[in-house]
Amino acid sequence: MWRRIIVFLTALTLGLLQMSGRLQPTYLYLASPFFLSGIIYLFICRDRIAVRILAIFYFSSTLYAILQTENLAYLRSSLILAVGAVAVSFYQKMWHEKVQGVEEKKLLTLHEKQALEERHQTRLESLKHLEKRVNGLIHLFEIARDFNECLDFTQLGVVLDQQITPEFNFERGTLILVELIPQGEMRLVNQLTFGRRKREDPQLSEKFAHECLKVSRSGQSVMKIDLLQAAEKTQFEPYATQAPLWLFSLFIERQLIGILAVEGGSATDYQKFEVLASQLSLQAKKVKLYETVKENSIIDGLTKVFVRRHFFERFREELKRAVRFQFSLSVLMVDVDHFKSYNDKFGHLVGDRTLKEVAQVIRDHMRRVDVIGRYGGEEFIIVAPEIQKREAMELAERIRSAVAHKSLRLYDEETRVTVSIGLSSFPEDLGTSLTVEYSDRYVETLVQLADQALYRAKEEGRNRVIAHKV
Repeated sequence: MWRRIIVFLTALTLGLLQMSGRLQPTYLYLASPFFLSGIIYLFICRDRIAVRILAIFYFSSTLYAILQTENLAYLRSSLILAVGAVAVSFYQKMWHEKVQGVEEKKLLTLHEKQALEERHQTRLESLKHLEKRVNGLIHLFEIARDFNECLDFTQLGVVLDQQITPEFNFERGTLILVELIPQGEMRLVNQLTFGRRKREDPQLSEKFAHECLKVSRSGQSVMKIDLLQAAEKTQFEPYATQAPLWLFSLFIERQLIGILAVEGGSATDYQKFEVLASQLSLQAKKVKLYETVKENSIIDGLTKVFVRRHFFERFREELKRAVRFQFSLSVLMVDVDHFKSYNDKFGHLVGDRTLKEVAQVIRDHMRRVDVIGRYGGEEFIIVAPEIQKREAMELAERIRSAVAHKSLRLYDEETRVTVSIGLSSFPEDLGTSLTVEYSDRYVETLVQLADQALYRAKEEGRNRVIAHKV
C-alpha cells in the first residue's frame, strides 16, 4: 500500500512540475532509466496497480517530451522506453494472472489430492470392514456345514450350543418349530434353547415360545422388540427376557415353519443372525422331511401304530432294559373278533376305518410308556414295560371294555366290534424268576405264549382277556 502512495505522489508532483513548465523534457529524458527501474521493481514486487500508475505517467510524459523537442534520438529512445514500460506493465499483468492461475491449480491439485487420500482411506476402511464381514459370513457358513449332519432337533440343539454360542455375542437363543393345523392356526411342535443363559424350567420355556408365536403372527420376517415400552415389558417380563429381543421368522416357500428368538444380542451380530435364520430354515425343513420319511418307514399308514419291524426293535430294547434292571414286562396280543366276516359284510372301506378306530381306542387307553404295533391284518401287539401280570390283565380288560362300548359311525353304517386279548409276562412265563442275560429267544417265546393265550380266548367265546398260565 505504501508503494502505491509513494508512486502516486511522485507522479503527481512530476506532472504538476511538467505542466507548470518548470520541468524540462531533457530532465525527464534523463530520469527515464529511474522510471524504468521503478517499473521493473514494482513488477518484481507484483504491485500491479503501482506499475500501471507509473507506466501511464511515464508514457504521458514521453508523449509530452516528444511534442516539445525535435531531437530524433531523444524521440526514438523515449518511444522505446515508453513502449518498454507499457510492455512491462502488460507482461506483469499476464505474469500475475499466470502465476495466480498456477497457484489456483496448485491449490486445486492439493484439494483433489487430499480428497483422493480421504476417499482412498475411506475405501480402505470400507474394504477392511467388508473383508471382516465376509470372513465372518464365510466362517458362519463353515459352521453351518455341521447342521447338515443333524438329522433330529436334539442334535441341532447340540450344534447350536457348541458352534454358535462361542461365536456370537448374545445371552440366549430359542428355536421354535411350528406347523399349520386345518383351522389355519399354528401349533407349537418343538422348541429348544441354546446360549449362555438357558431357561431351566421347561414349562417357562414353552410359555415363552407360545408368547413369541403369538407376537410373530403379524407375518413380519423380522421383529425387533424394544422391551423398554410398558406393554412389551409387561408381556415378556414373566420370562426374564433379555433386551433386546429379535424374532426371525423361518419361512419355506412362504410358509412359516418356525421362529428364531434371540435375546440380548449385539448389533454387530445382527446380520449374522439373519444368515443363521436362513440356514436354520433350510435345516428345519430337512429335519422335518427326515422325520416324516422316518415316520413313514416305522408307522403304519392306516392305523398310525408302529409297523411290525420297528415294533420288534422297540420290543427288544424294552426287554433288554427289563433284563438288565430286573423289571417286569408284559406282552398283549389283540385281535378284532370276526373281522373277516365283518369285512365281507360291510366292505373293505368300512373295515379299514374300523381298524383305524380300534387302534385309536387302544392308544387312548394304554399308558404313554407302552409300545403298540400292527402284528398282522387285524391283530395288534402291545409291550407294557414295568408291569406285572395282574396289572397287565387290568390294562387288557380296560382296552377290551373300551372297544366293546365304542359305537362306530362309519360312512352310512353304525356298527360295533369286540376284541380278544391274550397276554404273557416276563419273567414268570419264561419258567424262571431270575434272568440275568438277554436272548432274542425270550422275545419269540413271549410272543408265542401271548398268541397261544389269544387262541384260547377265541375258543372260549371271544371278547375276553386270557393270560398264559405256567
